[in-house]
Amino acid sequence: MSSTETPANQVIVVGGGLAGFSAANSILEHGGSVLLIDKSAFCGGNSSKATSGINGSCTRTQKRLGVKDSNEVFEFDCMKGGSKSPELIKTMVEHSGPSVNWLMDNFDLDLSLLARMGGHSVERTHRGKERFPGMTITYAEMQMAESISKALPDRCKIINKARATELITNKAGDVIGVTYTTHDGESHKVYGPVVLATGGYGADFTKDGLLAKYRPDLLK
Repeated sequence: MSSTETPANQVIVVGGGLAGFSAANSILEHGGSVLLIDKSAFCGGNSSKATSGINGSCTRTQKRLGVKDSNEVFEFDCMKGGSKSPELIKTMVEHSGPSVNWLMDNFDLDLSLLARMGGHSVERTHRGKERFPGMTITYAEMQMAESISKALPDRCKIINKARATELITNKAGDVIGVTYTTHDGESHKVYGPVVLATGGYGADFTKDGLLAKYRPDLLK
């Protein structure tokens, strides 16, 4: 097992989908360094398959189109769903509008169209004219991080076919790093704050993945 020298201000991001690359680009924007690892041969994750758009309240697009919305209304709509956490919903809603604006400002994304999707009381699902908004948004973030990794490899490093196997903790129980294994079976320890962004598996096309196990028809 090898232990890699830690660059200054390095944050380890586990997962190369929209959440992972949003975290990576935010870290880079604020002067940090990023090591992003993903177990798949290519990045993209579940969000790259999204076809509806991205939800946000009180965005510039809503204001431009005259849509009356508020964080409180968005929270109320979310709370009408099934399993819910009020604290998480509040955090998600409060950051939703600024996140949509951030995507438009930083990645030159067209999110000028609105739709009212199921569960929402107003038009707050944003997309552009592209057919697959999830893919468009995710790939724009991927390309930004990849361009930085090529121009400034000391600031950003992306490793595919790397599976996180353990969170490293100190005696107090704080997470201080990650152990990951590469495709050749070699194990590595890296240190720094950790962002876990491993939620989706829609882009897992491996033979032993969850899609292959439960919905093999989707892989055809």
